[in-house]
Amino acid sequence: MKIGINFNPAPFLFWLKDYNRDKFIKDLIAGLTIAAVLVPQSMAYALLAGMPPIYGLYASFLPVAVAALFGSSRFLATGPVAIIALLSASAVQGLAEPGSQRWVELMAILALMVGFITFFVGLFKLGFVVELISTSVITGFVSAGALVIALSQVGHFLGFSVAKTTHIYTVIADIIQKIGQANPYTLAIGVLAYAIIWLSRKIHPLVPGALLAVIITSLLSYHFQLKNFGVSIVGDVPQGIPGPYIPSVDFETLASLWGGALVVAAVGLMEAMSIAKRLAFQAGDRWDANQELIGQGLANIVAGIFRGFPVGGSFSRSALNFQLGGQSPLVGVITASVIGLTLLLIAPAFYYLPKATLSAIVLSAVIGLIKPQEIFKLYKINKMDGIIAGITFVSVFFMDLWVALTLGIVISLGSFVYKTMYPRIVVLTRNPQSHTFVNAERERLPECPQILYIRPNMSIYYANAEYVYEYILQKAQERQKDRPLKYVLVDLEAVNYIDATGGQTLMRLFDELKRMGLEPALANIGCDVFPILDRLGFDKKVREDLVFDSKGQSITELFKKLDHEYCAKVCPYAVFKECYSVKPADFKPITSL
Repeated sequence: MKIGINFNPAPFLFWLKDYNRDKFIKDLIAGLTIAAVLVPQSMAYALLAGMPPIYGLYASFLPVAVAALFGSSRFLATGPVAIIALLSASAVQGLAEPGSQRWVELMAILALMVGFITFFVGLFKLGFVVELISTSVITGFVSAGALVIALSQVGHFLGFSVAKTTHIYTVIADIIQKIGQANPYTLAIGVLAYAIIWLSRKIHPLVPGALLAVIITSLLSYHFQLKNFGVSIVGDVPQGIPGPYIPSVDFETLASLWGGALVVAAVGLMEAMSIAKRLAFQAGDRWDANQELIGQGLANIVAGIFRGFPVGGSFSRSALNFQLGGQSPLVGVITASVIGLTLLLIAPAFYYLPKATLSAIVLSAVIGLIKPQEIFKLYKINKMDGIIAGITFVSVFFMDLWVALTLGIVISLGSFVYKTMYPRIVVLTRNPQSHTFVNAERERLPECPQILYIRPNMSIYYANAEYVYEYILQKAQERQKDRPLKYVLVDLEAVNYIDATGGQTLMRLFDELKRMGLEPALANIGCDVFPILDRLGFDKKVREDLVFDSKGQSITELFKKLDHEYCAKVCPYAVFKECYSVKPADFKPITSL
């Protein structure tokens, strides 16, 4: 992927071609339906982020429209997302009291930071960096994150406050200690709300269970005045659309939030790209990953300016948009318009909404994501992947969520780098049955005593160059002790890349082999590797007649240069077919070791 500038000021114009009444009706239905889901979800996720519920609606207004208009997917539904909300709270944890004015300001600053990071990643076509987050890390993180989210809602569900932390161990201990304080009325409301959402899904996926739960439990709360029985309600909700506001920021605050902002942005990148890519592929749509990131970046910047918190792509709402057949970004604009009308006209109606209902909405969204068994499946497939997923999962018990995710990424990248530092290097020989080149040591087949044929199975760069040097040199020294070794043939077929250090180390290897009285030879030099070696002057280290294009050519030409008398009278093997041309007629070779 080439790095450059990528910016389309009006990508939504593409969708307006051939736009008609039928498409508008589909967009209208999809937009209204998604809004019915987003209103209660956004308020629930605001609580998850430590924000007053109204701020969930703020984050679902203009950011939703901006992401739709400046992204590239007609299906991706942006707005508050559970895992992004929790990560954001984890990043701000300890810097202010959740729900306080300073907390709200820090969330806005975090949204701005996430927005600018995501915007510039898309602008400079750097979206590929998200691939550095391995599946194993995501597997452990999603299960742990979902567990943290579920535990964070237990307090609202049972009617008591829970420790404001993402450390699973601390939260569990606090819940056990306070379980006797559970309010039966709050628990009943929470169970009822969860049951309504669950039953709605069983009836039909399009039934707005969350909205029904909000309406029904709010009416019950109002009619029976449940606040008098200790049931926590949302309370006063300010009416109206928020105006722009730039939060005050200083260098110390930026420094404190920088690590968390990077992690939130990375997870947002991953979610948005994976969702948009999957749905675009299913629909056969044209899709631009970097344009999508620009849209997500601008959405977060707008969220920061208009009193919101970091937003991202929602899988459930995007899947709903796809199922309803949304035709254009107008779906997002319609959804945002409904949220705007809600803020202008309906916001005060949420006064009696029980917080237990919002917790039930969150629990219904994340409970199915807690899958520790996936970690064991990964372990069976690849032990290292399973270990990385397990470490990421377990670390959340004792660390902030964003720190645990960062640790998982570092360990994952570290394990990959470690593997590349010690690449597999294979000594080759010819299999007498298949007549193909195979691993001599693994197959326990004889090698030509006069040729050490060796192949590094990975690119050679600064971190592993010395290992390759030492390994090949050691093999040459071992062969030289009891054999008339003449040539060390290095096959570069699997070396797709070599840096300056790797190339210089190979030159040093060739010099050392010559000092030992051996001739270095090369085969299968790739088109990307040859210019590097050429600039290093490898033709002065390796004779021109010892540079070959293929395995077959290398063996044919090297065999001509061997000591054929040794081949005929001493060597007990017939490794190559050429060997029989100098062997006695009644020769019976040793075919295995």
